Amino acid sequence: MQTRTRDGLVLLLVGVLLGGGLAWLLGRRRESPPAAPRALDAVPAGALLVATLDLPALRASPAFASFLREEREIPGLGKVRDVCGFDPLAGLTEVAIAIPAAGEGGDFGLVAAGAVQDQALLACASKVIEARGGKPVVAGLGSFRAVRDASDEGRGEIAVRPGGPILLGGGAYLRAMVDAAEGRAATVGASGAHDDIARAVGGGAARVTVVLTPEQRAELGRELALSGAGRAPAASIVAGGAAAALGPEIAVHGAVLCDAEAPCAELGAQLRAARDARAGDLATRLIGLGAVLERVAIAADGKALHARVTLSAEEAGALVERLASLRGLRQPSLAPREPPAPAPSEPPALGGSAAPRGDAAPRGDAAPRGDAAPRGDAGAPPPDAIIAPRRRPGPDDAGAP
Repeated sequence: MQTRTRDGLVLLLVGVLLGGGLAWLLGRRRESPPAAPRALDAVPAGALLVATLDLPALRASPAFASFLREEREIPGLGKVRDVCGFDPLAGLTEVAIAIPAAGEGGDFGLVAAGAVQDQALLACASKVIEARGGKPVVAGLGSFRAVRDASDEGRGEIAVRPGGPILLGGGAYLRAMVDAAEGRAATVGASGAHDDIARAVGGGAARVTVVLTPEQRAELGRELALSGAGRAPAASIVAGGAAAALGPEIAVHGAVLCDAEAPCAELGAQLRAARDARAGDLATRLIGLGAVLERVAIAADGKALHARVTLSAEEAGALVERLASLRGLRQPSLAPREPPAPAPSEPPALGGSAAPRGDAAPRGDAAPRGDAAPRGDAGAPPPDAIIAPRRRPGPDDAGAP
């Protein structure tokens, strides 16, 4: 075989192998499953606020894992697993919350991505609606199926499709999220301002970005002018945000973007003064926030203002628990209040004189004792009654000065 002929056959064989390998790779690419949807892919453009949560990172953090425990409950119905037969949040990996810049005050949207059981989720939502006395209606919404309560048009809807994401919203905004998820409308990823503030604060397990519209900035400037603040530095704010990166330490980075350098520097000075004043406040120090505020570093960098603080995981966990406890104490109790005990028919005499009976007004100077417990909704006793109750003068003290 001639050398030229042999070389030609070798080249032909190599070409066949390369062509076959390329065709095989292209075929594998076509057969590979599509990328899992991201939560932000269903957030429509024009959002005022966008917040994202990395659920696996939060579950792995000692400071936040307790808030994602499986013993979640549906108020009035019981544990989620008992009602639904499964935990809808167990397989989720990402959550995004959005508030549109244009819309009514109650408009918002929630998008959840991850492992989604679409049929089971719709069945669970329908069961919850029925248990609350509503009438569930399931209908198609593009590639999604949505369930809502037909007896209460003011409430939101839940929409889901195989593979996700899960959408929660109401009315026109839910449909805008469906359009964004299906590629028929622009998403928040097309917003340069949200991208700018997201880059300024960096990545994190939790992140929130806020972008003001020109109309909102103009309204803010007018309100500040009416309050006598003139052209306050806050009127120059274009966007703001914050991110929390989790690890052995928790790093929180906040940022504000301004329309000029000078107002950003002035805003930084105001925030440092407010930080110092708040850090010294007694109530702030009691919950452990004062020491954290003292460590917040605030510095201007051109048209950006940055605030940074780092906490240990133990410190962050203790602070989160304290804040959650305070929030729980302020929640009104859902348990029925017990009726007050009836007053005795013959109350004991105080200082030799009869005390007022029932709800009758006291006679003369016979005022109730300062340490007496309040009745019904009379409110808590005054602070000085708790700290140092006064003794009501008795008959033996009549001659005392």
